[in-house]
Amino acid sequence: MQKHHLFTAVVIAPLLAMCWTSFLPAADYYVSNSGSDDHPGTCPAQPWKTISRVNGFDFSPGDAIHFEKGGTWREQLVPHSGSEEGCVAYTSYGAGSKPLLLGSVEKNGPDDWTDEGQNIWSAGPFAHDVGNIIFNNGQACGIKSWAKADLDRQNEFWYDLENKVIAIYSDRNPAALYDDVECALTRHIISQGGKSHVVYDDLHLAYGAAHGIGGGDTHHVTVRNCDLCFIGGGHQYTAETPRGPRPVRYGNGIEFWSSAHDNLVENCRVWDIYDAGLTNQGSGTNSQENICYRNNRVWNCEYSFEYWNRPNTSATRNIRFENNVCFNAGAGWSHSQRPWPAGVHLMLFSNQAETQDFFIRNNVFHKAENSFMNVHTGDWNGLENLVLEGNVHCQPADKVLAWWGEKSYPASDFEAYQRETGKDAGSKRVVFEGLAVSPGEMTLAAGETGKIKATGEYSQDTAVDVTDFASYASSDDEVATVDAAGVVKGLHPGTAVLSVTFEETTATAPVTVRR
Repeated sequence: MQKHHLFTAVVIAPLLAMCWTSFLPAADYYVSNSGSDDHPGTCPAQPWKTISRVNGFDFSPGDAIHFEKGGTWREQLVPHSGSEEGCVAYTSYGAGSKPLLLGSVEKNGPDDWTDEGQNIWSAGPFAHDVGNIIFNNGQACGIKSWAKADLDRQNEFWYDLENKVIAIYSDRNPAALYDDVECALTRHIISQGGKSHVVYDDLHLAYGAAHGIGGGDTHHVTVRNCDLCFIGGGHQYTAETPRGPRPVRYGNGIEFWSSAHDNLVENCRVWDIYDAGLTNQGSGTNSQENICYRNNRVWNCEYSFEYWNRPNTSATRNIRFENNVCFNAGAGWSHSQRPWPAGVHLMLFSNQAETQDFFIRNNVFHKAENSFMNVHTGDWNGLENLVLEGNVHCQPADKVLAWWGEKSYPASDFEAYQRETGKDAGSKRVVFEGLAVSPGEMTLAAGETGKIKATGEYSQDTAVDVTDFASYASSDDEVATVDAAGVVKGLHPGTAVLSVTFEETTATAPVTVRR
């Protein structure tokens, strides 16, 4: 029987967050690590060098700023608004990996660290609170503590607000243990508060301790084909709770704060976020309207998607979370560091706003540490206008499927959840059954690259592209290598076997490198 393959076609949604075709003469500007801010920036041969130069320039509607692929910038991007006549676009040019916009300070040199004795090492000063430390691109992460006296286990760290330095517990100099040590600063990598008619395309944002893209009062913002990872962990404020003071930490991948409308996020990859991968939320009288998230891939975030809006004088209309693939909520670096870990794909907190036309449709939700959804029904205005349908759920039978207010529904009783809540009509709960890879074999020339695709095979004739969520290995790295994204590179003549592992299941494919 033919499998039903999800998300192979672009979904056409109502007009949301689309930038109009520019009616003004558009100009292109280029930014490269090898450039100079004294250059005109108007051609690849004479590019600018810094984001500071970009932030300070007065762009016109329809202009496009191109960052060179393979380049890295460690400055905050503050976009310039376009208008109804055209968006201002921030994108890429050239060949190679997506331009990296990092929110971190690198501390890779042994001299960057001072030995304070008793396995405590210090570094700094830093311009902002350090909310996370990422070692070797996520091989390990720091464990944030709130008192220096509590540092007693490997990679636990504390930020000294007065002296603006960090102290970390480590049995050796951190720069001797790891090749790359990134100290994430508590500021948004892109700070877009009050901006409109902006496009971000083909960028990679990483290692920031606040939000990846954050700011309130935005509209006509499009984020497409972007990667966001290892974001969050910075100190936002300290809340007084019945259990005592509790530090609240930043950390959303893409956030549209209060008074946001006509925004679109599509074809993005978002992973290892402290809080929510994707979210719109607000407090104080505001309106959130016409916001769409579609065809994105979200994994290892505490929440894949989070929503709330209050007070009751606020309004929410036409929110769409459609055709997204969400994997392993609560499996990321932050889960064990939270005071009350969650691990939920859909976190729908208390919502007092008048809410209409809220659609969660045709998504895949694969495993959540707690549940696929948590809805605070006791204080959720417009619950009858929350539409869930056509979704695919792969939640283990011994886990909770959904929290509906105070009531939990086990994954083993999907029909009771549907019947009693009236949600998820046309949806199904499936079980992972196997893994397939394509192509089944590969031939490359030395220096040539190829791409391997992993497909998860589920019950009820369902197949999902799991390439982003699998792990890869080559039997002979002298012949061919394969990276974390499934990109294979031929090196020397010979044959190697590629192994692809997902859900403890491994499939293989031979690769031959010809002379």
